[in-house]
Amino acid sequence: MRPSMKKLLQLFLCALFACHAHAAPPYSGGQARALLTHLSAHVLIINSDLTLIKKKPASEFDLLTYYPLSKTKLDEYKRNGHIANTNDDIADFVTYKIKDYELTNEKNERLQVKEGSKASSLQDFALWTYDNVLCSQRGFHVKLDKPFERVKGHITLMFEMPGSITREIRIPINLAITDKDPRPEI
Repeated sequence: MRPSMKKLLQLFLCALFACHAHAAPPYSGGQARALLTHLSAHVLIINSDLTLIKKKPASEFDLLTYYPLSKTKLDEYKRNGHIANTNDDIADFVTYKIKDYELTNEKNERLQVKEGSKASSLQDFALWTYDNVLCSQRGFHVKLDKPFERVKGHITLMFEMPGSITREIRIPINLAITDKDPRPEI
């Protein structure tokens, strides 16, 4: 490729990415606030899948929340038996930050959240039915520096969406490795 063509291609790609970065999100501020309110009101603390099965001391648990699927996504699920992830769902724009936390195990040892638990995007978990409504679950794994049989304390979490739309929530934690999955049966 000639140097002039290479430079032209670089300018084109820069302009393309700059336009995409400033594109308006595919939802309104009201929709974003409603979603963050819903997510904040439906937070669950749950043992990881491995802990739910083995019931042995663990050093991680899951923080989950959920929201009802949109009519478009629900229709797609009914039609295909699955939903293609196109990263354009309103929840794909939600990020989180752990603002503070205080966690102890059954030995009264202070537990520290590992660096790997501070990812900013909520992960997409399996679809689940809550109150007879098919929902998308979002959340993240909280990885700790020491094992626990019971973890107590709190996590203060900040949900955020583009446009500086935020919602802060303080989540009480009281989880034992023998606890059952709090989600309703499918």
